[in-house]
Amino acid sequence: MGLVAVGGIAVLPSALPSLVDGMSQNPWAPVFVGASWLLATVSAIVGKRFIAAGHLGWLGATTAHIGGTVTNRVVPGGVGAAGVFLAALRKGGASTTAAAAVVALWAAAGAVAHVGGLIFGAAWLQGGAPLVGVVILASGALALTGPSIARQIGRAAKGVTHRWRVPPWRRPHAKQSDSSPNGVVPGDPTRRRTRQTIAERVRHALSAAGDVVAAARARPVMAAGALAAQVVAMLCLAVGFATAVNSFGVPVSVAAGMASYAAGTALSATVPTPAGIGSTEATLVGALVVAGATVSEALPTVLLFRAVILLAPVIVAALIAGVWLATRRRMDRTAPNTPLMLQPATPTEPTPLH
Repeated sequence: MGLVAVGGIAVLPSALPSLVDGMSQNPWAPVFVGASWLLATVSAIVGKRFIAAGHLGWLGATTAHIGGTVTNRVVPGGVGAAGVFLAALRKGGASTTAAAAVVALWAAAGAVAHVGGLIFGAAWLQGGAPLVGVVILASGALALTGPSIARQIGRAAKGVTHRWRVPPWRRPHAKQSDSSPNGVVPGDPTRRRTRQTIAERVRHALSAAGDVVAAARARPVMAAGALAAQVVAMLCLAVGFATAVNSFGVPVSVAAGMASYAAGTALSATVPTPAGIGSTEATLVGALVVAGATVSEALPTVLLFRAVILLAPVIVAALIAGVWLATRRRMDRTAPNTPLMLQPATPTEPTPLH
């Protein structure tokens, strides 16, 4: 964060005049970016509501997504949003296992969408439509052969983890000199601990991947819905970024602007910083430079886009919190000050019959 602050102080004075000039010529550019963020947010909320059916309603999915987005401003790598989503599912009645499966499925769909955006964005920036066509054909072939390849990789990985799980001195092919008669493990203890740590991490990663694949196989419609929501959200933000690029007169086409956003955001995910501050700006500027713009042309556009994207969820979260507090105060004001005490019914004496 210190490096990001130093970089901002060094870059902002040189980019501020161009940013002010672009804003004066196109005052509606932040509105267009905000509208794209709103559409992307609606798509994400619909996707979370779809995969969390039975546990989250529309209000719960909205607050979970907005709260998770704001939390990501502090906790990097999407961990904050995952934690908020998991807590919302648990509050909605889902078990820990079911909630973790839903969160993992949503994260896996996001990872697939970002990887696809990186591949297609880089293909468009490097070769245009012909290279994108080649990538589409290769993706189709991979989709057809992917299940069998995944099964082979899973069997190979299971064999590797089994090999690491069994100590060398207990393997069938171990030499007599490798074992110790008193049961003490021979060899370097640091090396043994390193091997055990690697084996544990590999087993955990394979177990998590297996859980996600099992959830996707059990409910393919849910997995397809999560992936569609993630892709639509990315496309909405890509359109907003391309609109901002054209509004500032950057010599980049709409398609190249969308490809720059898809590739840049995917690359920025490899450097987990809070809200992607620093890494996202650098990768977006670099992608626009690859597309044909200069740094001085790309930097104001990226700063405007990122400012709107970073501030929009905070403003919406503040509005939701304000409405909630106002509703609570109104309910407390209308409630009676003293609780209603129920008096026990006194039996009445029957009137005598004459």
